[in-house]
Amino acid sequence: MRYNFTSKKRNKWTMLVLTVVLSIGLLSACGKDEKVNPALTFEGTEGGEVVATYKEGTVTDAEFNKFKSALAFTQGMDPSILDMEGYREYILEQYIVYKVLAGRATEEQRTAAQEEALASWTQYEEAMKSSGNIDDQLKTFNLTRNDVASFMMMGSAVSKYIDAQITDEMMKQEYEDNVADYTLYDVRQIIVNLSVQNAETGETKTRTEEEALARAQEVKEKLEAGGSWDELAKEYSDDASTKETGGVYTDYMGGRWYEPVKEAAYTQELNKVGDPILSPVGYHILQVEGRDVLEYEAVDQATKDMIRYVLSNTVMDNFMNNELPEFEINITLPPVEKCG
Repeated sequence: MRYNFTSKKRNKWTMLVLTVVLSIGLLSACGKDEKVNPALTFEGTEGGEVVATYKEGTVTDAEFNKFKSALAFTQGMDPSILDMEGYREYILEQYIVYKVLAGRATEEQRTAAQEEALASWTQYEEAMKSSGNIDDQLKTFNLTRNDVASFMMMGSAVSKYIDAQITDEMMKQEYEDNVADYTLYDVRQIIVNLSVQNAETGETKTRTEEEALARAQEVKEKLEAGGSWDELAKEYSDDASTKETGGVYTDYMGGRWYEPVKEAAYTQELNKVGDPILSPVGYHILQVEGRDVLEYEAVDQATKDMIRYVLSNTVMDNFMNNELPEFEINITLPPVEKCG
């Protein structure tokens, strides 16, 4: 099933920033490398050619190259991808967002971000040892330890600034406005896809909506006649993750489903096989066996973390849509050199 939680709350400009920021935040803060001294700016990037101007400052090619390389290094990307025409402009705007939002962090947030970056770098360096000598890897990307740790500190500072904008009132309102998203469900589900790939041959078979609906109706009739979920899921379901386990989803958060499936899970009568539900992938046969609708004060920490994650996208979206255009960004990158 597609994880569909925040698509309505984010745009293409927020995606890269939050992906990197939040992935940095997932690194545990245990231990630190005292030889590394991260900052909100990269070392040794004074001077250089200006490649962008904006209301609050400029960006030089030297610092932008450090940012690109650190991004590629930490995300396991081929750095040449970031130099593609169009994409590098996109990355440059992301860097300006980093600079602006990290610059808004309070002194306390910056100190905490530095501590987090030190711990994150230590953990990251340990994890990278299995891939070879860390110094050789850094040299390939023209980076130092401080460069990567500073990149991590920028991301952490942005994350802490964004998090500070989210109030308890916002958390509660988001939950109450979208309670079906955050409710936990126990369901059984069989999915009849419109497109099915043969695992052995790789060949894709397509069904019309009418064909998929007829197959889904057949499943429903057999279930209502006393058929076994375990057996019918194996025979009919195209949901590879649950077809061998009777189509069971336990403590599944509603926002992870497509909208019509989520609505059915929230409203459908318990312990009854529902009518086929059409989503972008096909038809779903759903039986809701448990639905834990709680008051906000009773939700667990994992749910609150998800609410905070969704709201972080909203905060970033608001900045991108309402504030960033006023920064009058002017990008002056030189043309991409053509090969051959």
